[in-house]
Amino acid sequence: MFSGRREHLEDTMIKGVCRHPGRRMASAAWPHLMRAGGADSALMLALAFLLMAPAASAQQASGIAGIVRDSSGAVLPGVTVEAASPALIEKVRTAVTDTEGRYNLADMRPGAYTVTFTLAGFSTFRREGIALTAGFTATVNVDMQVGSLEETITVTGASPLVDTQNVRRQLVVSSDLLDALPTGSKALGTLITLTPGLTGVADVGGSLGAYRAQGTPQSVQFHGRTGMKVNFDGMGILNMVGDGNTGYIMNALVVEEMVLESGGVSAESAASGFAANGIPREGSNAFSFSFSGVYSTEGLQSDNLSDELIGRGVNTVDKVLRIYDGGITVGGPVKKDRLWFLASYRNWGNENQIAGIYWNKTQGTPFYTPDLDRPADRFEYFRSWVGRLTWQASSNNKISFFADTQNNCSCRREGFIAPEAQASLRFKPQGLYQVTWNSPVTNKLLLEAGVGATISHWPTILPQAGVRPTDISIVELSTGFRYNSASSYNKPQDSDRYAQRASISYVTGSHAIKGGFQLEQGVSNVGTTRNGDISYGLLNAVPNRITLFASPYLEQLRIKADLGLYLQDQWKIRRLTLNYGVRYDYFNGYVPPQDIPQTRFVPARSFAEVTHVPLWKDINPRFGGSYDIHGDGRTAIKASIGRYVSKSGITTQRANNPITTSVNQVNRTWNDANNNFLPDCELINPAANGECGAFSDLNFGRVNITTRYDDDVLLGFAARESNWDLTTEVQHQLTSGISVNGGYYRNWSGHFQATDNLAVTPADFSPFCITAPTDSRLPGGGGYPVCGLYDVSVSKFGAADNLVTQASRFGKQTRVSNFFSAGVNTRLPSGMRLGGGFDTGQTVTDNCFVIDSPQQLLNCHQTFGFGAQAQVKLFGSYPLPKDFIVSGTFQNVGGLPYEANYAVANAAIAPSLGRNLSSCGSRPTCTATVSVPLITPFTQFEKRRTQFDVRLTKYMRLTDKLRLQANLDLYNAFNASSLLGVNFTYGSQWRVPASSTASGAGVLNGRLLQFSGKLSF
Repeated sequence: MFSGRREHLEDTMIKGVCRHPGRRMASAAWPHLMRAGGADSALMLALAFLLMAPAASAQQASGIAGIVRDSSGAVLPGVTVEAASPALIEKVRTAVTDTEGRYNLADMRPGAYTVTFTLAGFSTFRREGIALTAGFTATVNVDMQVGSLEETITVTGASPLVDTQNVRRQLVVSSDLLDALPTGSKALGTLITLTPGLTGVADVGGSLGAYRAQGTPQSVQFHGRTGMKVNFDGMGILNMVGDGNTGYIMNALVVEEMVLESGGVSAESAASGFAANGIPREGSNAFSFSFSGVYSTEGLQSDNLSDELIGRGVNTVDKVLRIYDGGITVGGPVKKDRLWFLASYRNWGNENQIAGIYWNKTQGTPFYTPDLDRPADRFEYFRSWVGRLTWQASSNNKISFFADTQNNCSCRREGFIAPEAQASLRFKPQGLYQVTWNSPVTNKLLLEAGVGATISHWPTILPQAGVRPTDISIVELSTGFRYNSASSYNKPQDSDRYAQRASISYVTGSHAIKGGFQLEQGVSNVGTTRNGDISYGLLNAVPNRITLFASPYLEQLRIKADLGLYLQDQWKIRRLTLNYGVRYDYFNGYVPPQDIPQTRFVPARSFAEVTHVPLWKDINPRFGGSYDIHGDGRTAIKASIGRYVSKSGITTQRANNPITTSVNQVNRTWNDANNNFLPDCELINPAANGECGAFSDLNFGRVNITTRYDDDVLLGFAARESNWDLTTEVQHQLTSGISVNGGYYRNWSGHFQATDNLAVTPADFSPFCITAPTDSRLPGGGGYPVCGLYDVSVSKFGAADNLVTQASRFGKQTRVSNFFSAGVNTRLPSGMRLGGGFDTGQTVTDNCFVIDSPQQLLNCHQTFGFGAQAQVKLFGSYPLPKDFIVSGTFQNVGGLPYEANYAVANAAIAPSLGRNLSSCGSRPTCTATVSVPLITPFTQFEKRRTQFDVRLTKYMRLTDKLRLQANLDLYNAFNASSLLGVNFTYGSQWRVPASSTASGAGVLNGRLLQFSGKLSF
């Protein structure tokens, strides 16, 4: 993914708070952030000042540790150990062995190191070629020989591959490795290709575009859990949408390594599930320059429209129109050994034709008429300007400044939407701004602190050309296809995150004690506007439903403090290394005062500030151990267990925002008797009148809250959803440069939330059954009864008094995952590299209890099985004669689970129910429908997805310093047409690929040839 120095061992593959555009938002946010809850504010400030004075790394620190003995095997205290590397601006880091002969060099940057051991009366011992990746501690044990200091014994060997000190499970992907592999856009989502057990987007050479190839945290799944936390230099960079979403996109040219953590996470991280951390690249004492480029066009892509797709009614597939990516990076010394700089500019984007979707010939009418001469397309561009300064202010103080200002556009977003109903998102201003401080005060005391701001604004979501303010958004209910205008237009749209971290580490030969904090705040302002404050729903082109909206309005949400305090120790006891710690997590969100003027259907509204939504506190212990079986650093048995809290953003604040908990939209049935496609009724009258049924919710537009949160989910200790994670692994280095690993992983969740509608009881629901259609594609050919369905009584229809509380009040809800994994990692002197592995598991969820509707028991126990979640992922490279290298990636993952949601008309339900559906009210003619699941979740799957990407690289040394890397990539080499998304709505379009009938890309993009290269010195 990333461009960096070549000191890493992967190079053997070749041989063989800054000023920023969002500063006004930041300053404006602080008074609000610190106002709610004075006592808590004082606590936060006190903790911050207490810990800021001694402050160390929240990013994954590397290290070198071991034991020094003499030739008889006796330990040697007092040995001076010096680690030197170009990666260190201070050049050398020093430690001294303790009384047990142990040393521990912690908090080292990734890079290649030479370690020198000196002691009077013994020959100097030098070990070369130690390659450190982020978060890896290399074990280097030494036997010193009697002699003079002037005599030097130099040993060069393969770097250790087994970390016998740490228990976390991680994959480190260096810039050099990704330069050697076919990795397309090098977005964060690209790393999914390399990580067994991880499921997310399926990209073909960057054809998805940067935002979709980056992947949203919600699109990433790992071992039964959804979501991930993304950091840069140890600080969070996700925006405030939901529980954190992708806004800022890392510039791959300035990232040294990506660290992907998936288990055994220490107390310094709150991550639950999967976490990614970008390690920034720095300048150096030598000037460097690189230019990289990628290009592909529609003439370089194959058509993968298969007979199977044609049989499903697909006439065309997505097509790449162009992919481009160009960037320049310059780095070097401003003053040698004192001030380094790094600067980069990157411009990348893509344009794709969307299969099966066309511009609307009859825009502005109630009808969608596809213009077959104007296929829809998706267009994105991204521009990044990066500057980084690394300043060695003194021998013990290093300060880094980082700024990445971006100007991005998702000008047309793909989805199951007509082009005129899409919106253009302009991300400006957008960027990441950080300042970090690092101080190895002594050989034992290490300090670090950092502050950062992730600015993500898309203040204008513009309608497409030709869409008028009077054009009403229309959705075809049988397929979910939207046309005529967008569902909403948002202005402003601001979602910023501010982060601070600090810690102190005290390292001896046997202990590595670390304590510190991470603190984040967030600001979200989202305006919502809808054309006409109304939308239409048509069923098979016949008017069926109208939706009224209480727009426009501005929704404001805040994170006052997302705090983690931690203390941990790594204790070496002979061959056993214990990793133990505890973390205190604190989360405080609130909603500022808000005023909304009168709208078309709703009078003016005012809402007071809402505090402590939520106010969560958790104590999370972590414990693990790593045992070096033979004491030679080649085989380690590891186990860890820890408690983690769920990742949080503004979801709870939004759910408790009076704007949100008031009913801002309401449905009513529509029987267009005169076929004029206009709802002939008094829209503001909530009762059934004219062609319109009654409001589906009688609280529409009212100030009274329809959904409340119980204190047991908002306040106090252990109120937040959490999970326990158990990891057991064996790692073994077979021979020099080859290691294998295998493990068992289990996680289980708790403190689930449930919603109880206090206005109804189970007795208010009446049962009914339907008969599934006869269809060979349904289980058993269809025709089976579907029971366990319920409809609320007519008198209680629309009644809502919802209370969100702990699910444990009603029964036992569980989610348990058990997974097994095996992998291989090679780094051979010949330049050959192989990595990857196998992963499979089972996830079982159960919530078989009744709260309101007895229909909750339908499909309440679900199993996502071993076969469906089995994955094989491999990557590797092999040097050829004449400075050629061939490399590739392979992945085989489970097929898409699909459903069948059947829209059943009232006429088919009434005989079993004994009456019309309650949504029909008292009207004699009822056009209402109910969606019924015909398939049990996770029992039916599309075919497995297989993708193979290959690269041929030629390295050319043009001069002594100038080198050219020329690549020819072939993505999806076998031209697979695997399904990524299908329509779940049962009907004529059921299981038709989503690129034709639903949101997202439905079919894997066809085989793509791509040219790329890198010129560097």
